[in-house]
Amino acid sequence: MDRTTFYVLCIAVVSCTTPAEAKPPRVRFDTMPSVACRDVTDDEFASVNPDERLLEAKFEISSILDSGSETDLTEFFFRMTSPQQSFRIADYSPRTTLVSDYNGGIFIEKKQEDSKGLGIAVAGGWEGANLTGHGDAGTKNTLTTKYELVAPLESVTASGTIQNGYGVYFKIRRSRQVTLEGAKEYQVIFRVPRQWRGDILHVHCEARGMQRGIVHQLDEEVRCGFSQFPIALYLAGDEEAKSIAEQFASSNHKLRSTAIRSQQEIKRRSYPTVLHELGGLLELAEPKIPPSWLEQLLSDGAPGYGFESRLPAQVRSAASDYLTAKRELRKLKQ
Repeated sequence: MDRTTFYVLCIAVVSCTTPAEAKPPRVRFDTMPSVACRDVTDDEFASVNPDERLLEAKFEISSILDSGSETDLTEFFFRMTSPQQSFRIADYSPRTTLVSDYNGGIFIEKKQEDSKGLGIAVAGGWEGANLTGHGDAGTKNTLTTKYELVAPLESVTASGTIQNGYGVYFKIRRSRQVTLEGAKEYQVIFRVPRQWRGDILHVHCEARGMQRGIVHQLDEEVRCGFSQFPIALYLAGDEEAKSIAEQFASSNHKLRSTAIRSQQEIKRRSYPTVLHELGGLLELAEPKIPPSWLEQLLSDGAPGYGFESRLPAQVRSAASDYLTAKRELRKLKQ
């Protein structure tokens, strides 16, 4: 094999393997669409805040690795907020957690030795005989120091409030003791008006991971998964509030399903002409329907964006049902 052929083969191997190795992991999230909230108001809180109550919501967030390796995942970041700042966070779990790769402390032992010695050797001879002699005298001092260090800790779960107490975040990092994939439970306790019966909690889920380069120095941390969910909250034991919350959850599911089935039609309406499509490819023209249209529609600021009328009829109908269900659920917050 000549040198030119060898170089061509090397380039071909790198070209075939690099794109697959460079892809970051891909993560999908899921959570329950509605959650019953339990009244946990204690006597001390009620005496100080007679017009408010404390409610507890427990729910799971699940994650699944669609592709890539979990070892390339670095962290999950979850934000849970009150979109209209209608309730404040009073408590949450899990709290910030620190762990160590070491079992117990780290023991250190140091030894220092000092030695002193004296040696004498004598050799002589007389007629018919030889005489040799040797003498050695010395001292040795040994100093031993023992102590224990606290094992280094790293954060695997960081959490705290955001948006002036109207939201909470959880940051979960991968470690030897913590696996990111799977379902994990979260607890939020919030304070609401005494007449509260229901509301919406927005949950934003983001995964971060490593996109591997050809060499280690080119590795880069990137977003490798994102989802947002409006969760319907309702007071446990209130059947009417439960029914309204379930209707909201059902309309949310219908809107998402209709959007998936209508992807091709939405894409066509986003670039209605060949010239417009060419402008989009060259990033010279904005699409008539933005790529993030569903996220905007699910958010509170969706009305008035101007793209709703361009959506397919079945999507507009599902969106209308969703917005109606959202208004009904919001009426329960006061």
